Amino acid sequence: MTTQGTRHLRRSFLYVPGSEERKLAKAPTLGADAVILDLEDSVAPERKAEARERISGLLRADHTPAIEWLIRLNTLASPHFGADLACAIAAEPDGLVIPKVDDPSALREIDERLDAAERATRRPAGSLKLFAMIESARAVLNAYAIAGATPRLQGLILGHVDLLRDLGLTPGPAGQGTVHHARCQLILAARAARVEAVDAIYLNIPDHDGLRDEAVQAAGMGFVGKQVIHPDQVPIVHASFTPSAERVQRAERILEVWQKAQTEGKGVVALDGELLEPPVIAMERLVLERARQAR
Repeated sequence: MTTQGTRHLRRSFLYVPGSEERKLAKAPTLGADAVILDLEDSVAPERKAEARERISGLLRADHTPAIEWLIRLNTLASPHFGADLACAIAAEPDGLVIPKVDDPSALREIDERLDAAERATRRPAGSLKLFAMIESARAVLNAYAIAGATPRLQGLILGHVDLLRDLGLTPGPAGQGTVHHARCQLILAARAARVEAVDAIYLNIPDHDGLRDEAVQAAGMGFVGKQVIHPDQVPIVHASFTPSAERVQRAERILEVWQKAQTEGKGVVALDGELLEPPVIAMERLVLERARQAR
């Protein structure tokens, strides 16, 4: 099962433990844009093999093209990595999430292994995509190099809890202090390398207002979406990363005025005091495209 080649909207990335049968069964129904089937932090060492079997079974059975199916492996240095990678190659998800990527070398090694697996199975080269998790101070400083490590890479994902631990700080929201600086650096690195950036999880599950504030902030910073750890967080994140009806109407009006000005041969045009020029028009078209994808 795979939906490779499909262009996905990536507002929400929902974590689902690979060892939890009930949660795996519900995953296709929860409305997330992407589901991260986890083999790492949420799975105890003694249940890793069971989790691999359950994830393989789910991906063989499910054919939901609206969902981007991802598997988070254990780290390259982990004794579980080899079995995780073999499971993922056989299960054919849309992509892999690689945790704790501190520098480009780990992604390059994984890329070489995937190249060999694709040749051996006669699959299209580069068909299995990658996401890299940025979870340490070293990773933040190496973010641009990581983002350009392989053409397979689709995006950088901020793991702010591990980053806080690396910094010796107490777990908390991502929207403040040194972690907020890291978010800014991750955005710049991702955009410079022409990949996407995915914001951190929000730890306080019942705090919907706090999640909404942080998600709106993330969307305004340039993140394409946010990781979520509970299904109740999905609709809040979607609303925060989807243009509102008012925003869509504004974009449509801007493009209408711009098109009229172009037809009339006007080089400069303003709407409500705002100068309209090609970069503005390009952004408004992106707003409409994102709204269209979210329907």
